[in-house]
Amino acid sequence: MAYLRRFWDKWDDLKKQFERTAKWAKHSQSGYWPDADMLPLGRIGIRAEVLPERQTRFTKNEQVTMMTLWSIFRSPLMFGGDMLSNDAWTLSLLTNEKVIAVNQSAQNSRELFNRGDEIGWTADVPDSDDKYLALFNIGDTSAANFKLDCGEVGIVTARCTVMDLWKKTPTSAAASSITAKVNIHGAVLYRIAPSK
Repeated sequence: MAYLRRFWDKWDDLKKQFERTAKWAKHSQSGYWPDADMLPLGRIGIRAEVLPERQTRFTKNEQVTMMTLWSIFRSPLMFGGDMLSNDAWTLSLLTNEKVIAVNQSAQNSRELFNRGDEIGWTADVPDSDDKYLALFNIGDTSAANFKLDCGEVGIVTARCTVMDLWKKTPTSAAASSITAKVNIHGAVLYRIAPSK
């Protein structure tokens, strides 16, 4: 029997979840949600069995990456910190209704591409021609510049509009491609809509 180490707030642990979630995604369906593990955010380790009380070791970019992957993969979102002592940043990660909507309603979530340090996931928006798109930079050295045609994410029109779900704002006017600069260990999460 293989021993699975517990998931904690270490970048290497989070990076390994990309391979696991890509394999597990095909098993997600109503009533069956593979669990990527708890969310070690905010103040953690309170009365911990192995670690002292402390704040998460994940950087802000890594925290966004974890929440984005868990949301588009549709993992159960189980908070692993002390809810009563959350700061505004941690609360913003846990209460963004647009990101939570991806976790609760996305359909056909899947890895779109894996190009080494650049990873893309997509999912269908229920009762819509829109798509969700998550872009991840798991590299350690530089920002990643993504460019995808609207059709690459399943949009049937030549042009599309992009809504940044973390910022809750459009990224630009309708265009034929989606571009994003993603920081080291960072992620973006978009809702892509067809446009004329």
